[in-house]
Amino acid sequence: MRIAVVGNGRTVHALVRGAALAARGHLVRLVTAGEVLDAPGLEVRTRPLPGNPVSAALSARGFLRDIWSFRPDVLHVHYAGNKLSTMALVSGVHPLVVTVMGGDVQPEQHLGGLARLEHRATRRLLEEADLILAKSEALRPQIAAFGPFESKVETVRWGVDPGLFHPRREEAEALRARLGLRADDRVVFSPRLLRPLYNIHLLLEAFPLLLAREPRALLLLSEHRADPGYRETLVARASRPDLAGRVRFVGRIEHRDMPAFYSLAEVSVNLPFSDGLPQSLFEAMACGTPSLLGRLPWYAEVVADGEHVLLCDLEAPRVADALVRLLADATLRRSLAEAGRRRVLEVACLPREAERVERFYERLLAAPRRRPAWAPRLLDGLTLALR
Repeated sequence: MRIAVVGNGRTVHALVRGAALAARGHLVRLVTAGEVLDAPGLEVRTRPLPGNPVSAALSARGFLRDIWSFRPDVLHVHYAGNKLSTMALVSGVHPLVVTVMGGDVQPEQHLGGLARLEHRATRRLLEEADLILAKSEALRPQIAAFGPFESKVETVRWGVDPGLFHPRREEAEALRARLGLRADDRVVFSPRLLRPLYNIHLLLEAFPLLLAREPRALLLLSEHRADPGYRETLVARASRPDLAGRVRFVGRIEHRDMPAFYSLAEVSVNLPFSDGLPQSLFEAMACGTPSLLGRLPWYAEVVADGEHVLLCDLEAPRVADALVRLLADATLRRSLAEAGRRRVLEVACLPREAERVERFYERLLAAPRRRPAWAPRLLDGLTLALR
């Protein structure tokens, strides 16, 4: 099968999922724009990000050519709400599969509100899709807000490859030495982007309260795709005396190195004010790292408080209390680690999910092929210039 994947090459989501399908013997081409991370197993076609209307038109033409020349059996778009997705829609290729990931349909994640043209673009993609894959059951109501698409929605969590994400104690100790950490440093790891959505500032507010009770605690912050202004604010906060040099910014972490960071950490922390089912949660669970999560309703679909993870209210004292509890209770950490690893293998095992997606593709290919109307596609293309 020839599968054209459209997604952001600067994040691992589309790359990892495409590679899982390629591992099943399919030819997979990633079509995108801008920087692309390491993408083993994929054929990559990318164009420079446009800087003006002329370069945007040339980039769009090249993008469409990269899809058409591949002659895909299936076109699979990862994330329903950006210009890449609209250009994929303009290509007219069917079957068209869309994976909804969270921020593309969750309105609260758009701090300034979702612009009317952006809302229209997302609705159009979902409308034209032959199949919509939701990363969680909780996203179904958000998808329904865009239109009556329930009959073509399936839940696929994708998840993690247990061959990559598993406890790696030796690599963790090598990483400890490389980072210059002491043997008794108790690592708390934040794997999320340095962006306001993820409440990294809340974690920094909680950390002095933790240090007052556990002075050996040390916070490691990933810096992948950091918002520059937000990062500057966090660096200033981390330099204050009450954090006593116990916060380390560790730069962008390569995907292949993430298991070592999880294995080094005694706790992984996710505190966004809105979320779906984050990949970082699945990764931490697979590596046997206990997770502290904000008390958001979406997590209940796959994990239970006190059984697989620990939940807390999004308030600095509550975050600190939960971290103290986790670091003080080795039995709790061990229980969460063991139950979490079993759970992620049940509900979010990437090779098994890729096999399910393959069966969905086969079902679509056995059905009559759609011929999309050209007029709406033309309008979709014209709106790109206004977004």
